[in-house]
Amino acid sequence: MDAWGSLIDCPSEQKFHECLQKFPNGLFTFPMFVDYVNKTWIIPHKEKFITAWTNKVIHLGNTTTNKY
Repeated sequence: MDAWGSLIDCPSEQKFHECLQKFPNGLFTFPMFVDYVNKTWIIPHKEKFITAWTNKVIHLGNTTTNKY
């Protein structure tokens, strides 16, 4: 969870790429999980939830579409 949190909270694209390279280090016993996360979430959807991209749009701190 720490590796995931560090990855999604990266403040810049450069830092994101550094964290992405380190992400599998703590998960070497779960290579299928790392592959799934990369192919299903990180590569195709990073612009939607990684801080380095979401902070490029003015959102005034609102990062959810939930009304409540």
